[in-house]
Formats: sequence, C-alpha cells, structure tokens
Amino acid sequence: MLKPGTMALIIILAAYNSALDSVFGTWVVVALIFSVIGDVFLMLEDKWFVHGLFSFLVAHLVYIAAFWFNFSFDFASTTSIVTALVLLLVTIGFFLLLYPSVQKEGGAKLSFAVALYITIISVMVWSAVLVGSSILIVASILFLISDAVLAFDKFKQRFESAEYMVMATYFSAQLLFALSIV
Repeated sequence: MLKPGTMALIIILAAYNSALDSVFGTWVVVALIFSVIGDVFLMLEDKWFVHGLFSFLVAHLVYIAAFWFNFSFDFASTTSIVTALVLLLVTIGFFLLLYPSVQKEGGAKLSFAVALYITIISVMVWSAVLVGSSILIVASILFLISDAVLAFDKFKQRFESAEYMVMATYFSAQLLFALSIV
C-alpha cells in the first residue's frame, strides 16, 4: 500500500496547491491518477501486469497531451532531432535487450504491449525536452529510469536493489510532475 498511499499524497499536493486552475495542471493530476491506478494493478498478481502497463501508458499519453496542448515547440529544431534520435536508439536497444524474455513470458501480445509502452514513454521524455522545463525533463527521465529498472528486473534479471531504485526514481518523478503545477 506504500505506492498508492504515497501517490495519493502527491495527488493531493498537486490538486490542492494548484487548485487545478490551469489546463496543464488538470492534465498532470489526471496523469497522476492513472499512475496510481497502474500502481494498484502492479501490486496484484502477475495476470494484472498488462492492466498496470496500460494504466501507465495512458498516464504517459496524458502527460504528452499536457505538453503538446499547453506548450509550443519546434519539432524540426536540432534539440528535437538529436533527442529523438538518441531516444530512438535507446528505445530500440532496450526493447531488443528485453525481447527474448518478454516473448518467452507473454508471446507476441506482451511483446507488442512492451514495445508500445517503451515507445510512448520515450515520446513523453522527448516532449518534455522540447518543452524545455528543467523540472519536466528531470521528472520524465526519472520516470523512464524507474520503468527501465522495473522492466529489467521483471523480464531480464532480478536484482536485490531494483525495488528501491524503482521507488526512489518513480516517487521523485511523480513529485516533480506535481511540483511543476504548484
């Protein structure tokens, strides 16, 4: 219950201090809510993993929408292109690292879901970089690290400190997203 409870406090902080007085703030709170739903699914048996993955995918899509609908940026800028290329290489490399284990555990459906998820979270990071806000960039990168550690631990190789790394990066990311609207 640690994750949902902590996320509830982060959501209250975001909603209370921002009073949801901006469209961006509302998007962020909605993304936080989808994240806590994902947390609950991930606490359940493995058969609920895809539901948790989907909830977090929706959260990332909401963060992307928050960035795209509330900020303007140049998709053709050097920063945009370089960031997109770096994230594309990281996305492909990480998926290829996980693919054999993901395929073995869940076949084509799970492989597609994981590939889609990795792609969407990478687009979220790219979007945050394009916004240019340090707090959003750090938050999105920490979220990516959290999910990468979680995926590596689940699909590739279990390791003792994974849960601590996930918690530290995940809560930091979500808190930074919440603070971005305060």
